[in-house]
Amino acid sequence: MSHPQQLTISHCSTKVDFHRFACQCNLNMHIRYFNEHKRLVKNQIADIIEELEKNLLDPTRKQRLEMNKHVYLNSYRHHMIINNFLTMYSHFEECLGVTCQLFSGKMPENKRSGLERFRQHFESEHDVKLSSGPSWSFVCDCAKARHVLLHAAGNVTLARDKKKVEDLIKRNHDYYTTENSRIVPRERLLVKFSEAISEFTEWLTDQVK
Repeated sequence: MSHPQQLTISHCSTKVDFHRFACQCNLNMHIRYFNEHKRLVKNQIADIIEELEKNLLDPTRKQRLEMNKHVYLNSYRHHMIINNFLTMYSHFEECLGVTCQLFSGKMPENKRSGLERFRQHFESEHDVKLSSGPSWSFVCDCAKARHVLLHAAGNVTLARDKKKVEDLIKRNHDYYTTENSRIVPRERLLVKFSEAISEFTEWLTDQVK
């Protein structure tokens, strides 16, 4: 997964610049974590394959290695992508929250949950329509995926808005697939989401500063 375009600390002359820099640093940590995890898993799979190719391997050991190989190539990879997606989403909400505190001196007072509370806050406090921001519809789609992953372990049949989640998957084959009735994010989603977070955070601070 690649890093979005970055500021450096030398570019920071105001608290707004530093806020942007801090947001990018945090986002880059998530990206580095995923890339390093992927590298380690790749090395682990290579070690397993190398051992499997040895002659006269104990049958029990061979069976265990085959099982581990399957886990690393499939379910482990899925969970790695899901976990990183959820932490990136949490980071995005933190960016929005810190932006609220920076420019408004408070968090949203409305009782709506998720991105909706931020949309209402910036519209009422700063006359900024988040829905006109870059990738807003995309991050709202990410919110739908996040909710079913977090509250129903990805089981689409148990989603509060089942039809909306099914439509999300149908519209975004590049970013999601399904397996055993569960939504499965693809690695491409992480790339797109990381770019959207960086782009949206910069756009928002430009609108309200």
